[in-house]
Amino acid sequence: MSERVRMTQLEIPDYDLGLRGKLVRSTKTHAPTALAMCTILYGLSITDEVTDTPFSNADNGYPDATLRPDETTRIDLLWRTDTDAVIADLVGSDGQPVEMSPRHTLRRLLAGYADLDLDPVLGFEYEFWLFHGDHRDARDRRAFGGTENAYSLTRAAQAEELAIEFINRMESIGITVEMFHAELGPGFFEFTLAPESALRAADNAVRARQYLRDLCAERGLHASFMAKPFADKSGAGGHVHSSLSRAGANVFSDGGRALSDHGRHYLAGLLAGMPDTVAMLNPYVNSFKRIDPEMFTPAVAAWGHDDRSTACRVILGDSASARVEHRRPGADASPYLVAAAVLAAGLYGLTERLELPAAGHAAAGLPLDLHAAVAAFEDSHWLPHTLGKPFCGSYAATRRAEARHYDQWQRQTITAWEHHRHLEHQ
Repeated sequence: MSERVRMTQLEIPDYDLGLRGKLVRSTKTHAPTALAMCTILYGLSITDEVTDTPFSNADNGYPDATLRPDETTRIDLLWRTDTDAVIADLVGSDGQPVEMSPRHTLRRLLAGYADLDLDPVLGFEYEFWLFHGDHRDARDRRAFGGTENAYSLTRAAQAEELAIEFINRMESIGITVEMFHAELGPGFFEFTLAPESALRAADNAVRARQYLRDLCAERGLHASFMAKPFADKSGAGGHVHSSLSRAGANVFSDGGRALSDHGRHYLAGLLAGMPDTVAMLNPYVNSFKRIDPEMFTPAVAAWGHDDRSTACRVILGDSASARVEHRRPGADASPYLVAAAVLAAGLYGLTERLELPAAGHAAAGLPLDLHAAVAAFEDSHWLPHTLGKPFCGSYAATRRAEARHYDQWQRQTITAWEHHRHLEHQ
């Protein structure tokens, strides 16, 4: 029998799925390479409707761009035969990264932090829904497990084999899953990733989400990061913890139980910049159905000390772990978009030396739907400079299209509510 061909899973960050990709011969992925990807990548919705962007459109024929593997991300997928994986970035004809890329946008922000001699550290945690995958219609899928108790040891035991396999797979590729537990809802669970430097943290988060979905599919299950599948249940959060490091030391606090100057300006930026970045934290129509202060999902930009009712929960237990938990992002948002939104706002606060409002004070209201969020994103006076005009233009086009698709569905769909209200009585 001939030797097996070694394959590489090329993983390319997008706006909606998190990762898209190709399976190619490994020999073709090592420098020098001749790999390419259609630039339509940044115009595909979660269900593959195509949006023309300034970068890729019908007029320019949706051209290819070169794929450049980032060798620092190459890993062996030990649970698959003769297969490794590497994250690849799109680069232009000039050899520079394509500016529409969410991963490049995040890397660009980190240069701004480096200018301040700061290194952001991020820690992602994800709530997700687990279903049996034996129904084609998503609405008919059965939730995994029979009860809905949060932190239930019985539910944890039901998912133990899956959880341990997931944790061990992640450990084998250098991703530390610190916690896995049941949340309050049908088939509702959460996992927490160890904090890492920002780009590594986003890479780890996007892979953990993808590889959990893959593992569940292997077992006839379906993992979903949808923000709000059940109107009367909690929504799925994708909270991110962030702190600031200098020479390996946490500088978010003053070394005691108070924020440092860096911490105050950074947090002030998170609050002031939140209205303009909501379209990145909550990127779909469904994302806004998760927003409910009674279920600890904030509708205003405010902060508090260890207060889960606020958008920014500040945790100052000790200087080494001092951080802020941003509670607005949903589990449905790409880790790269969330990291870029959070760090863009934080950098804005640091460079402008913004003043922090009092704890509990609503610094700003937040957009109530996707239309309003896109409008705030496009009207922002500081985001194009911080994130780059090419990214802002491309991303805004896709969110406008997302909102339009829903509006069109509403116009064309006769709902059960309308039938009940009108058909028998008029």
